[in-house]
Amino acid sequence: MAVQHLSIAPEYVSFYVAGRQNVDIPVHMDRQGIFVSNDCVNIPAYYWSDGDTHVTLGPYSEVAEAREPDSDSILNTPNQQLILFDANEPQYAIAQTPSMKTRIRVWIDHPVEPSNVTIAFG
Repeated sequence: MAVQHLSIAPEYVSFYVAGRQNVDIPVHMDRQGIFVSNDCVNIPAYYWSDGDTHVTLGPYSEVAEAREPDSDSILNTPNQQLILFDANEPQYAIAQTPSMKTRIRVWIDHPVEPSNVTIAFG
């Protein structure tokens, strides 16, 4: 599987990773950071007016970072795929996964406004 590198500027300062479209987005009104449900991972992004968020998406064996991930969870992927999207963009990227449940690990370089995000699956 190929590693994907993206530069995105989500208007609402977060983007999502899910196994299908039309999922409930996990949020918490009092806190910021990565929020996870069984169906979706909500990841913060750099403020769009300040620049792009650089995202790396790929298999764990190819993109894992040296430190512990900021989020480590199991995501339902009923169509054996991951979709990266936000409130306005229906699909930034898509990746095939080997099963209907996929381990997702996320690293961010800042807890509120990350300019670099790495997402590893598998």
